[in-house]
Amino acid sequence: MVGLTRVIHSILNNNLTPADANPFILFMPSHLVTVVVSVFLFIYFPYRIKLIPNANWVSYFCKILGILLIGNELGWVIYKFNTIGGGWAEYMPLELCTINAYLLGFLLIFRPAYAVFEVVYFFSLAGTVQGIITPRLFAAYPHYLFWEYFITHTGIVLGALVLIFRYNWKVTWISLWRAFFWLQVIAFFNLVFDFTFEVNYMFMRNLPKVPSVMDYFGQWPWYIFASEAFGLASFIFYLLPFLIINYRNTHKEIPK
Repeated sequence: MVGLTRVIHSILNNNLTPADANPFILFMPSHLVTVVVSVFLFIYFPYRIKLIPNANWVSYFCKILGILLIGNELGWVIYKFNTIGGGWAEYMPLELCTINAYLLGFLLIFRPAYAVFEVVYFFSLAGTVQGIITPRLFAAYPHYLFWEYFITHTGIVLGALVLIFRYNWKVTWISLWRAFFWLQVIAFFNLVFDFTFEVNYMFMRNLPKVPSVMDYFGQWPWYIFASEAFGLASFIFYLLPFLIINYRNTHKEIPK
């Protein structure tokens, strides 16, 4: 009922959709097409890269993808400043997806660092995949915000997969706990920052303004603790493929 009430409230007020855009509707045709295209990219490019990871085109592709991720974030800042304005505190790169986009962008363009990747991998897949399926989006296709949102989210997941298959990187239980530790650091910083400057990065101060799974986690601060548990479960889910591969590799039958 809480989620339904928030849906109705957001539709009736319609105060989140830009004046020059139609409201985004979950699983509308443009959304479904975007999901299908995203899945295709997640399969096609990692497969091609796995075949010849040292090919010249792979290096160019990584740089282009990295520039796209960073440029898209900078474009969003310019758009927001020109359309909404606001104080400096509203333009900090403190959302998890923004952090992912910048870090993956630099990893793709410049020297790759596994120590950064093993943390960003969990941030990217645990938070971003869900964002593609159930977007927190206010504007429908073909508005700029639609393109900006899916370029970021699809690009983040694709960037993480590209790095895995290009460098044959793997994550472990240690990687998971490192990622979870840094998530606590970022969340605590945002908690202090949000209440100090009256913003809402990572929803540490208020629930999202649009319906989400967090609606079922209770009110502040309980939804934060529930989100922690949900995030840890998601981390474990995205670790499972590597655990399965490692188990199979270590339990192969030795030929007699």
